[in-house]
Amino acid sequence: MTTTNNHENSENTRPELLKILCILTFIGSGLSLVSNLIMFMTIDIVREYFEKGMFDFLEENMDLSALEILVSINSIYFLLQALLFGLAVYGAYIMWNLKKIGFHFYLIAQIILLILPQIFYRGCLFHHLS
Repeated sequence: MTTTNNHENSENTRPELLKILCILTFIGSGLSLVSNLIMFMTIDIVREYFEKGMFDFLEENMDLSALEILVSINSIYFLLQALLFGLAVYGAYIMWNLKKIGFHFYLIAQIILLILPQIFYRGCLFHHLS
C-alpha cells in the first residue's frame, strides 16, 4: 500500500525547474500583461503629450527616437501583446498543474510575441536581418 502512495506522490510532485520557470513566467509575463494593458489604455494621452512637446526635456539625457517609434505604433499592438502575455501566463498556470498542454499555449504565445514586432514596427527591430 505504501508503494502505491509513494508512486502517486512522485507523479504529483512538481519538478523544481518547472516551479522556477513557472514562477518566473508568472512574474515576467504578468508584469508585461499589466504594462501592455496600461499602454493600450493610455497611448492616446502619451501621443498627445508627445505632440505638444512635453517630453522635450528628456532630449538632454536620451535619444527620443525610441519614444517616436512608441507613439507611432498602432494601439492594437499593445492589446495583442497583452493578450499573448495572458496566454503565456495561462499556459504556465496549466503547466503548474502538471498538464503538458500548457507548454503548447506558452510556446505559441512566445513565438507570436517574437513575430508581432516585425508586423507592427516594419524595419525598426531586427532591421539587419531584412
